[in-house]
Formats: sequence, structure tokens, C-alpha cells
Amino acid sequence: MRADQAYDELMRRVREESLLTGIEALLEWDEETYMPSGGVESRSEQLALVAGLLHERGTDPRFGELLGALEGSDLLADPAAPAAANVRVVRREYERFIRLLEAYVTLMDPWTANHDHQFTLGQFNVPFGYELERSSSLRELPERSRAETVLFPGERDLGLKLEQQWTSEVKTSLSVLNGGGINSVDFPNTDPTRNKDITARARLVQGTVDAAASYYWGHQVTPLTGPDVSTDKTRFGVDTQGYWQLPHAGGGSLKLELYTGHDVNPDSVNTLVSAPTGANPVRLLRPGADPSHLATDVFGWYAMVVQNVGDWLQAAVRYDTYDPNTTLAHDQYRRWSFGVNAFYDAYTRFTISYDAVSTQTLGAGGTTTDPHDNLWTFQLQHKW
Repeated sequence: MRADQAYDELMRRVREESLLTGIEALLEWDEETYMPSGGVESRSEQLALVAGLLHERGTDPRFGELLGALEGSDLLADPAAPAAANVRVVRREYERFIRLLEAYVTLMDPWTANHDHQFTLGQFNVPFGYELERSSSLRELPERSRAETVLFPGERDLGLKLEQQWTSEVKTSLSVLNGGGINSVDFPNTDPTRNKDITARARLVQGTVDAAASYYWGHQVTPLTGPDVSTDKTRFGVDTQGYWQLPHAGGGSLKLELYTGHDVNPDSVNTLVSAPTGANPVRLLRPGADPSHLATDVFGWYAMVVQNVGDWLQAAVRYDTYDPNTTLAHDQYRRWSFGVNAFYDAYTRFTISYDAVSTQTLGAGGTTTDPHDNLWTFQLQHKW
């Protein structure tokens, strides 16, 4: 199929989805304004039918086929062109509909009472650091630390993992991963190389004080017109947690984690790589650019204090910082986060948090300013 044919069919399907969305909105508006009270059952069936049609069309594999046919075509050569913008929006919505966060199989050994040796195959959380091990239902603050968010976008990857519980206090894990994660901008659906990334982690659990170390080694591919550029991708991390119990208040904890490594820097890519345009639809290194400079040394850490107040209230304070290029000044990210969790029961909680963010933006004359992008978050969460 030619790219222009794929694009026309894609836009036709998008227009049909838009019509169905409009029908759904009209039915809901009519239900709130003019619908007779006796029409509730019929209207519920109508809305259920439209919602089913929207889901069926939104997850239709044909969308993936059409997007695949358009990938790399001349229609998308200019990122600012209307066709390229339309395809980006459609791809983002399609992947939101069909994205599967976790799908894995775990084989447990039959020769130990607690299945101390486990082998996992599929898509799972990258076994690195303390934050990545914890699900969103357990986090004390809505936002993860900046370092973890940047270094592990999507938090998950495809691969295999071997876990060993050597004693009640010592556990290790070793994994082999595709390396691109599940939120790769350049390669959202494919692994560009046969090379795999490797992680290793060892954890010591003492009860009142726990500690662990993690290592990640692999490669990052930056796509260009012609030969792609491969750079080292490494991370080293250490984390520790201390726990206590206060009379009349409850349990509390201090959590520390540090990250260091080498990673592709988006600012370096923007500086060293010429972006494609309509007049020149190629993506190349600028003359004289050193491809090894696309990646930079990074450093980040956080410290968080959590304290329960009785059985239903919890307070958390965290400071975290991330430097995407340790050789460059005025690019650090710093944040104070404050949060309160109110628990209705073991499954439901309400969270209020405030993030006071400090970043620096380079302006005219070499001056730097803080964009004042602080954030309030209100979150109601229920888990099943």
C-alpha cells in the first residue's frame, strides 16, 4: 500500500471515530437535559453500544498496520507538516488504547519450600533500584523521582529475569532485556538491534535497615539517515531504607537512593543532530559533531521521610535532584515534594501533594531563569 493511500484510510477512520465520539456526547447531554425519566434503560443500552464501537475501533489492528505503512515515508519527512502532526496524535492515542504494561510468566522451582529460585519471561518492571520495585498503589507521593523517570521511562521492558533468594536476608536478580523500554520515542514498536541490555541487583534485608546495589549495562541507538549512532548506556545505583516505630503515632521510614551513569542527552541530540525539514528530509550529525558526545554522564539522588499518624493518615516529604550532564552548569533539576495520604480502608486513599520545582532555563545574554513550574496534585486511588 502506498503511503498516501494509508494516510487517507487512516484519516477516514479517525473521522468515523470522531463522529462516534460526538454521538456519545450528544446522548449524554440529552440524558442530562431532555430525556424522559422512562428512557434510562434504553439510553444506557445506546451508550453501551457506542462505547463498545469506540473501543473496538480504537483497538483495531488495522490502525497499527496503517501506522506501520506510514513509518519512514516521505509524508512524515517534515515533522511540522500537518500529515506528520496528525500521525503523531493518532499513534499516541492508538498506543494508549492498546499498550500492555505487564505480561509475563514466572516459573518457580519445586525443590525449595518457598520457591527461592524464580525465572520470569515477558514484560515486567526493570529490576533496578527501590522505586522501580514499588507499584503506584504503594508509593507515598504521586510522582516518582526525576532520575528514575528520566533513566527508566515506562519503567518496564521485555526480557527474562532470574531471581535467587539465597537466605532470608540476601536476594539477587539478573536480567537480560531488549533495552528500549516501552516508551521509546524513536523505536516505539521494535528493537533496533540484536544487542541486549543486562541488569544485576543484590539486596540485603535486615528489618530495621535494608540496603541494595544495582547495575545496568547496555547500548542506546540514536536513529539517523544512514548509519545510526550507538552509545553506551550505563546506570549504577545504591539504595537504603531505615524503619522505626513512634509511640502513639505509628511507623515511619527514611529512604535514600542514588543514581549515576551515562545516557543519551536530548539537549545534546538537539545540538549535534540536524532535524529533517521539508526542504532537506534527512537527520544527520552536524559537520564536525562527535557522535560520542550525544551521551553524557548523569547523576541524581533523593531522600524521603515518611511518617504514619495513627491508622489512617500518612505524611511524606522528599527532596530529589537530577543532573543530566555533570560537565555542564545550570541544567540541574531540583524538587521539594510534600504529600499527605488519607486512607479510607486498605484499598482506598486520597492524596494531596505539592511539588516545588527548581529548574533553570537559559535566556538572552546567558542569563538563567526559573520557569516556576510548581505543581499541586489531588488523587483518589482505589485498588482491587
